[in-house]
Amino acid sequence: MQPRSPRAQDKSGYLSAGTIAAISTATGGAISIVRVSGPECLRTLGVMCGGLDKVTAWTPRRLYRTNLRDASGIQLDDALVVKFVGTQSYTGEDSGEIHLHGGNFIASRVLATLMDLGVRQALAGEFTFRAVRNGKMALSQAQATAELIEATNEGAAALALEKLSGSQLKLIEGLSEDLRNLAALGEVGIDFADQDVEEVSLPALRARTLPVIETLVKLKNSYSRGARIQDGVRVAVVGIPNAGKSSFFNALLGEDRSIVSEIAGTTRDVVGERLAIQGPHSSMTLRIEDTAGLRDSTDRIEKIGIERSTKAAKDADVVVFVVDVTQGAQSALEAFRFLSISPEKTLGIFSKTDMVSREVISKLKSDLEGLAVKDWVMTSAKTGDGIHGAALTLARVCEKMVERNPGEVLLTRLDQLAAVNLALEHMERAQIATEPELFASDIRQTLYALDPLIGTTVPDDILGRIFSEFCIGK
Repeated sequence: MQPRSPRAQDKSGYLSAGTIAAISTATGGAISIVRVSGPECLRTLGVMCGGLDKVTAWTPRRLYRTNLRDASGIQLDDALVVKFVGTQSYTGEDSGEIHLHGGNFIASRVLATLMDLGVRQALAGEFTFRAVRNGKMALSQAQATAELIEATNEGAAALALEKLSGSQLKLIEGLSEDLRNLAALGEVGIDFADQDVEEVSLPALRARTLPVIETLVKLKNSYSRGARIQDGVRVAVVGIPNAGKSSFFNALLGEDRSIVSEIAGTTRDVVGERLAIQGPHSSMTLRIEDTAGLRDSTDRIEKIGIERSTKAAKDADVVVFVVDVTQGAQSALEAFRFLSISPEKTLGIFSKTDMVSREVISKLKSDLEGLAVKDWVMTSAKTGDGIHGAALTLARVCEKMVERNPGEVLLTRLDQLAAVNLALEHMERAQIATEPELFASDIRQTLYALDPLIGTTVPDDILGRIFSEFCIGK
């Protein structure tokens, strides 16, 4: 990957060549770290640490204790400072880290001193932006850095670390190399179009595209799992009014997130929360949604809530269908058929089981056999019975949706999926190309489509938009 040339005239944006700084740690801890990077980094550290000669003599990547002072000589802290030189740094340019005693006041004073010395506040993700711009990492690895920071479960962290190590980049670069070879053969086929050369004939070239198409299809199909690992498995809690949906939702979260009332129609909108949960083999994140009760209603607002409930059930990876054991089977059967959801993705929950006998529950379960729901879990939000078991069952169901083989590359971003879909469109056109020129053109278009996954030719304004989603100081 070729380093991007900084534009000196851009003084304060992502393309600025100036020196930047940011507080990189959360406040309130034992240590605060301020990062500095850019052409004036070492000179600025020299002003604050007792002279440029002193800083220049420091061994890179080694911590040095120093009295940190502002430009007027007032001591700021008894600090530890480490420098990183040029291409050996994270950003690919001179940079440093100032390790301070924890607390927002000291870190803010140090940052203010840096500003007084001509350093500017870094934009969100600007350190990583510079790493990409200076050829230290690919765009996919930079995005993996953000995903690692945002990871809420071990699967997401493991996937991000593998991508950060270059697994996705290696796969895409391998595809790119295969495509370049195909394009070259297509060009040769143009030159020998009037001769019978089997190796560069259109049938032979089309056959060579099949492994590439197979890999692209696998990447496309991987997105749903990748998104579930990174963002969470989407779970919709549905049922008729007063079935106990909100009580179950609150009990699962361990807090009163949804309003609970005996008045039908209390929940009128979708209420969402994230929950980290431990499965039999790994942890995962759930995006749980409590929904409005399903019934015929003339209330305009409630009808909108019911429409959103139906959509939530349709879009969910897993539907938790809550049935009040005191209400009988008929209303539950009608609600389930109204939703038109697959039993394969449905977990059944019997609520309020503390209020009826086992015989009543047994008959209800028999009456609902036609729904073909795999599991029915007995629960009582009032006593807490069955809630832990329901969580374990839900975890077991969801864990199957985030399974992956070690080292398997999964897409996790919509822009990556869009790039692969576009590449597949060009490959499909190459498959039906009637002339070598058209074949070669479609192969090159496939290469261009995959560029965003590598980051070699992504426009700078799009890169800036991507990195603006990062946290400050990274």
